[in-house]
This record gives sequence, structure tokens and C-alpha cells, in this order.
Amino acid sequence: MCLSSPSLAPGQSQATESQCNGSCSLDKNGNRSSTTTTSSSSINGELKHRGHSTEDRQTKGPKREIDDNLGYKEENAVYKENPEKGQKMQEQQQQQLQDKEEEVYKPQIRWPDLGAQTFLHVGALYGVYLLFYAKFYTFLWVVGTIWVSGIGITAGAHRLWSHKSYTASWVLRVLLAFAFSIAGQRDAYTWALDHRIHHKFTETDADPHNAKRGFFFAHVGWLFLTPHPKVVAKRKVIDMSDLEADAVCMFQRKYYIPLFALCSIILPVCVPWYFWGESLWMSFWINFNMRFTWTLNVAFFVNSVAHMYGNRPYDKNIMSVETPIVSLLAMGEGWHNYHHVFPWDYKTGEFGNYSLNVTTGFIDFCARLGLASGRKVVSPDMVKRRAAKCGDGTRFLDDDFAHKDQVWGFGDKDLPREDLAELAKMQN
Repeated sequence: MCLSSPSLAPGQSQATESQCNGSCSLDKNGNRSSTTTTSSSSINGELKHRGHSTEDRQTKGPKREIDDNLGYKEENAVYKENPEKGQKMQEQQQQQLQDKEEEVYKPQIRWPDLGAQTFLHVGALYGVYLLFYAKFYTFLWVVGTIWVSGIGITAGAHRLWSHKSYTASWVLRVLLAFAFSIAGQRDAYTWALDHRIHHKFTETDADPHNAKRGFFFAHVGWLFLTPHPKVVAKRKVIDMSDLEADAVCMFQRKYYIPLFALCSIILPVCVPWYFWGESLWMSFWINFNMRFTWTLNVAFFVNSVAHMYGNRPYDKNIMSVETPIVSLLAMGEGWHNYHHVFPWDYKTGEFGNYSLNVTTGFIDFCARLGLASGRKVVSPDMVKRRAAKCGDGTRFLDDDFAHKDQVWGFGDKDLPREDLAELAKMQN
């Protein structure tokens, strides 16, 4: 393209200018160099540009429609990227970023945490052995503390502080904080923070116990492996202002270490020893290691089993499933497909009586006493709409309307009209 040219002499033909095909240059005297008069045929096969002659611009044919290797088209005023090449470049960049991220994140074992988990689980096995030789009251005591600490997890840290599915009075919040301290699963604030992240970014790298990383990681591995950088990042952005305004929750967080020592170790271990003369050695392994590990693994079943083995009646596109056995063990926390679709429902499930949802019964009982209020639920119509739209179909197998559209065969008066019309066409 000619970026500059001298003025034409009065008698000079315009044809000379039209022959300026290719790169134009001026010599030191301001005259056009000999290369400017080169015929367009002599540069056939070189790169095309915007300086075509009027005759060339008027030429129409298949050649003019073909893009060159830069994606240039005659009707374009500027060069444009080849769309395919741009897409490939974008894919390469994304792959490079992904490779870089994978290279950066290499999970490391946190050895103190792994040592703690090993001590707890090995000691729990020893506690199970000692339980056969313990006094009967010790057995009743460990069952009672498991139940109380479980309520602290399900009704407290989970349904109240993580999901705000109901409102608890000051008295109930104190009781739940005490019960959760017996469980010993960190402070309620930290527990709720990770659980909100789990729901908000479930089955992604930002999920603290991402089930896509395997059963073992989702169950216990996430506790002694360094978290993914995305988990660390999301912990800084999740809104926790409601818990920060809760004096009971923040008190339990501030004094978690002494509360853990008192409520999870000293109290459960010393009561059997002091009141009915149980061996302190046996009481420790039974009422701390065995009890603590039991509640820990039952809670972990929700993260692992309830994300892998079961039906998906409400949303077949997510990993969480309905698992009755986990609901039985975890006091109603196994209806997990429903819970991930409707996390604000205080029942965490659509079906099931109190025997498979003890926590719901506890909250309802507290509501009768005036200790709980504002229980949030999901309407039956909302549940059916979501199940019909996204579920795997199992939601309607036991429903009253499961067979409303069924027919006994050809000739049934309930056959849809469109089916009858299509059958008639096929017969003809």
C-alpha cells in the first residue's frame, strides 16, 4: 500500500498510479522507485494487501472469497484473526493455565493431622475391644454422649449455623454449642464456613471435600492434606456476617481449645470413673477415642457415601444422593440429594419419619417448647416441579400419581390423542 506519493505532473496518466501494486517507496530525490511499476503478475503468490487496482477490486470469483493465512477478506478494512486459529490459541492458553495450576497445587500431607487421625482410629479399635469388658452404665453413657454430640452437629453446626434453616433462642444456641463442643469437630464457625463453601462450590476444586477426588479424600483425606488454593480463596469471600453477629457462636470459637478439652475429653471420660467406678484407662479409650471417631466417621459418611451411592430424585446432575442408611446413622442427614437442591429446608429431606430423621423431631420438639421458630420448608409443588424437571425419575415411583398416565394396551380410552393419531398413520 502506498503510504505517500509525489504529486502528478499535469500530463501524467492515472494509470501509472494504478500500477502501484505492492510496496511503494521513494528514492532520495523524491521520485518513485522502479519497484513501484512492477506488474502485479510478477508478485503472484506473495501476500495480498489493500493496494489492489480498481480492475482487481471489481473482479469477482472463487479466488476472491478465499481467506489467506491471516484470515484476510477483501471486504474487511483490517486484518482479522483466523477464528479457528484464535480458538486454538485460546484452548492452548486455557490448557497452559490449567497445567500451571496443577503444577502449583500439589497436595502435601499435614503430618500432625495425619498423626492425630491415626491415633484416633487405632485407639477407637482398642476402645471397641474394651467395650466388651466395660460396665453397662459406661455403654449407656457412650451412647448418650454420641447422641447429644450428634444433635450438636446436625441441629447446631449444620441446620442452624450453616444453613439458617430455623431460628434458635439464646438458650437453645447455648445448649447446641455445648453439644457441638462434645463432638469436637472444630468450632461451629469454622465448620459452617467450610460447609457453606461445600454447598456453594460443590464438586469443584473449591469444594473442601470434593467427592470427585475419590471416596477416601471426601471421607477423611481432606482433613490431613493441604487444601486446594481455591478452597483457601473462597474461605475469604463467603459471607459469615450472621455468625459473626452471633455471640454464642463467636464465644465457642474464641474458647474452642479449653472447651474441647473440657467437653470432649474431661467430661465424657471422668463421669464414668467418678460416678460408677469405671476404670479411667478403659473410660478414656471408650469415651474419647471410640466415641469421637464414631461421630467423626458418621459425619464423613455424608461427605462420601451420600455423594456416591443412591438415587438422585431431585437433581440427577449432581453427585449427592439419597441414602437411608446414612440418614439412620447421621440422624436424618442422608437425604442428601434433596438437601443440596433445597439447603434451606430445616428437615433436610422430603420423606421419612422421625426414626430416620431424629434431628427434625428434636427441632420440632424445641419449637413446641418455644426454643425454636422460623422453620423454613419447601412447598410440595416446588419439590415436584424440580423433581420432574431435573430428577432421575425415582421421586415419582411411590407417588400417588406414579401411574396416572398408564394404559392397559391398544383400545384403552386413556390413550393420548397424539398417540392414537400416530398409530392410525402407521396402520395406513
